[in-house]
Amino acid sequence: MKRVALIAVGSFNPPTIAHLRMLETARSHLEAIDTHVVEGIMSPVADSYNNKPTLIKSKYRIEMVRAATKTSDWIRADDWECTRPTWTRTIDVLKYHRERIQKKFGSDVGLMLVAGGDFVDTFPRILPDGSNLWNPSDILKIIVDFGLIVLTRDGSTPLNTLDSMPGFSEISGKIQFISDEVCPSAVSSTRLRAAISAKKSIKYATTDEVIEYIQENSLYQK
Repeated sequence: MKRVALIAVGSFNPPTIAHLRMLETARSHLEAIDTHVVEGIMSPVADSYNNKPTLIKSKYRIEMVRAATKTSDWIRADDWECTRPTWTRTIDVLKYHRERIQKKFGSDVGLMLVAGGDFVDTFPRILPDGSNLWNPSDILKIIVDFGLIVLTRDGSTPLNTLDSMPGFSEISGKIQFISDEVCPSAVSSTRLRAAISAKKSIKYATTDEVIEYIQENSLYQK
């Protein structure tokens, strides 16, 4: 039986049930096709990631991810990426964790990136300074050397995005697209931040532990 670990990267600003369900759904999909998932990792981005003006400090975001995964017996928070002094490209995050995973579970264990469809839609994005958010060669290595599982989401068009990128339509078949038929959700970190700022309830949109941490630290207040 093939063995893999799963990793989700992102801001987690804050983590939501959609982030957790994404990993859970990916594991169910893989185990249904005779692939054993040994571990799940949630890796928040570092503070130096300058593409999100609403990003709060990683010291809060990593603690929220720890709170969100507190009751999971297979998903854990990892602070390696968010404690680095500079922004780390996703391909380098994957290389680091694959090495750690193989030391922990064996050299035959692979690592796959799990992301939402909106994540794939950022592949061709150009930053305000004119540079590419993603290096095309990094995307190719992620898909071919690691593996990418994409959870489809309303409003995202990952297949169209790949088709629009030169050469990438040829490897779109290597990406596994899944949907959460048990708990389809449009909840997002952006919506949670807006709700908190408007003093609306976010209960059941994330875990109680995350809500308690947000309240204790007065996060996302106007």
